[in-house]
Amino acid sequence: MSVFNAILKSLKANITTIIVYLTIFTVFGNMQAKATTSTQESAFEEVTVKVAVTDNDNSNLSQALVDYLTETQEVVAPGTDDPQVMNDNVRFAIYDYALIIPEGFEEQIKSGDVEDALTYIAPGTTASQFLLTEKLNDYLQDVVVYLNSGYSENAAISLTHDQMVKLSNTQATVVDKSEENHRSYYSGMYTFNGYTLMMLLCVCCACTLTFMKNRDVNNRISVSGMHFFTRNAASIAAVIFIGFAITTVAIIVISLMGLEYENTKFIFYAIDTYTLMFVGLGMAYFICSITVNESLINMVANMFVLSMSFLCGVFVDTQYLSASIVKAAHFLPLYWYTTAIKFINDTPINNIWSRQFASYLLIEVLFAMVFFAAGLIITKKKEQYAI
Repeated sequence: MSVFNAILKSLKANITTIIVYLTIFTVFGNMQAKATTSTQESAFEEVTVKVAVTDNDNSNLSQALVDYLTETQEVVAPGTDDPQVMNDNVRFAIYDYALIIPEGFEEQIKSGDVEDALTYIAPGTTASQFLLTEKLNDYLQDVVVYLNSGYSENAAISLTHDQMVKLSNTQATVVDKSEENHRSYYSGMYTFNGYTLMMLLCVCCACTLTFMKNRDVNNRISVSGMHFFTRNAASIAAVIFIGFAITTVAIIVISLMGLEYENTKFIFYAIDTYTLMFVGLGMAYFICSITVNESLINMVANMFVLSMSFLCGVFVDTQYLSASIVKAAHFLPLYWYTTAIKFINDTPINNIWSRQFASYLLIEVLFAMVFFAAGLIITKKKEQYAI
């Protein structure tokens, strides 16, 4: 009990760190969550889309398609021929939509083949982009229908153009009722919480545990006759209590900041967050078993947690990451936390508690056990060899 109480008292030295990270969380987490929030009640109205067009065919039909876009949308120069750069420009909203008309486009359409005739860069992420993609497909199909009906190329283009421009005067509104196409405020906040909670637990708990590494404190406990595993059990219990308190504060902060939003899935978000708590505690115990230098603890914690946050979907959604990065992220605990958050967000409440959700939690627990075991082994060896 004396070890437990001593560790709790040492937490006072980290109060400033807790306040700083919670402040960062409330400001930046709230900004990110609100920026990415969409609900089932949201109605998507068609708007004019900023389209970057690259015409590599320079044919009569390709120019007609560009003219149609110019008349109905806002056409801009892409500024690059690199599809990857164009993709990044769409992601960062330099323009909303990128279209590449490949060489041989006109000949392919004349043959009646409209499939994959155009290359779209990041279409369909909004209702307006999706509708524009459908309009372009309709444009090409109409041209083929007119050509197959015996009209000349110019007549087919003219008739299609007039028809499509007239249709553009109508406005479409789409209300998407599918849960998986929307991200709740709580999903955004709990995702960002993956970074905040891991940093708080790694830094605060690891620095708190270094109190036990103090030579005077360690000597006093060593001569007390307490068994090695008894001492470490008391240390782990104290750290779990601290972790539970920090995690609970983070959950309360999220709940208070999201009062304006409906939170029917609170219990599942909380379960996933408390499961991540054990991962953070295990990592903190592992780090402090390696070094007792607080500067090194901060450096190592930042290196691990920041790297995981970028690779595992906290700062950048995994759909924007390459397949190889996502595969590598499977070997990191934070990936399974964010995957569980997505699963909660995308799944109807009655279907969340399932084998799939339980498997995510189990994987997180296994990572925590690995960190705790590694920390115990390193600590035991250091004591054995007086390192």
